[in-house]
Amino acid sequence: MEIKQKWINENGIFFPIPGSTTIYTSPGDGVFQVVEHKTMTSERIGITKIADEFTFDFKIYDLGIEDTIEKIIKTWKSDLYVNDKKNLGIIFNGIKGTGKTIASKILCNRLHLPVIIINQESANLIDFIQSLEFECIVLIDEAEKTFKNEQEELLKMIDGVYNASRKLYILTTNELRLDDNLLGRPGRIRYIKEFGNLTINAINDYIQDNLIDKNKRSQILKVVDSLEISTIDILKAIVDEVNVHGEISEENILNIPIAQCRFQIAYFDDIDVNKRDDIKNFIRSRLRKNETIAEWLSGSTKEDNGTYKDNVDYIDDEFDGSCYTRNIVSTCHTLKEGSKIKDGELKEDLDKDGFAIIKYIDDIINEEEEKLCCVIKCYNTPSLYRGKLK
Repeated sequence: MEIKQKWINENGIFFPIPGSTTIYTSPGDGVFQVVEHKTMTSERIGITKIADEFTFDFKIYDLGIEDTIEKIIKTWKSDLYVNDKKNLGIIFNGIKGTGKTIASKILCNRLHLPVIIINQESANLIDFIQSLEFECIVLIDEAEKTFKNEQEELLKMIDGVYNASRKLYILTTNELRLDDNLLGRPGRIRYIKEFGNLTINAINDYIQDNLIDKNKRSQILKVVDSLEISTIDILKAIVDEVNVHGEISEENILNIPIAQCRFQIAYFDDIDVNKRDDIKNFIRSRLRKNETIAEWLSGSTKEDNGTYKDNVDYIDDEFDGSCYTRNIVSTCHTLKEGSKIKDGELKEDLDKDGFAIIKYIDDIINEEEEKLCCVIKCYNTPSLYRGKLK
């Protein structure tokens, strides 16, 4: 006789469930997506299986991540993390097309754990994730957008104070704009891997696989080396163009980001933009004879103990912020008001010392923010790979 109704006992209270219900101790291995199940009388969170594992219907070219993956796996399986039931949090950061999502999927497949994908905020999500009584991976793609309005919720989830079992959190981000309490705590986010330009191995292998006329290889490498940034999508467009037309014409109208100049820029994060004169005066008090502010920012100073300290670190100490330098390539010959660079857009022309304010949209609070910067050097012959492409 078929049993049409079953009962479960929760803390001494019996609840009826449909006879078609099957009881599992865990959902098993596979890739699952969080779903909200709503009825007229209740609202519950569950997971639905979407795949046995991540699969790829294309060839994956070298991402330069093998050492990173091995380190993460070793940490996750270490006695320290296993015996203390510690969560592990990692971030793969980089603009779209640089391979961070593929890398996260490769890592998931390598660990052979259930993968729970979160792609939207949901009520009671923290309680649900922390209640899972099996080790698993929680994958949050584009975390800065998924938890745009709930940064505190993301923080609590990864904290995992009330975890029933330990979890590996993998976050991918296009822009590293997450709560400082998350980024500044290696106990929460232990590793941050930056994804950028294609590796030289990836470029060589893709050209070998896809370029019809191999004699055109040097022309393609020349174009790639002149890019603002290289991704697999951009390389594919270049190779396809040469396969169709035999060349990249002098009057290049292909939609790829050709760089005109390379700039070294100092950024002053978390420092009031109105402190510009204070920063300049502080630097001037430390200049050597005939040294410029820009030269000082790119240099270092010998300490009493014989070690060298980057000069930007003195800015950190004095103004309680974060000063760092980055090399960027730009489609602009010169930077002036309205020039677009990776971080945003210049609000004004550079002053005589190379200082200006960048304005950008903070994705977390969706408001315009400002940051002070200083252009240190300009190179009129940009080379993305510094002559290493051969």
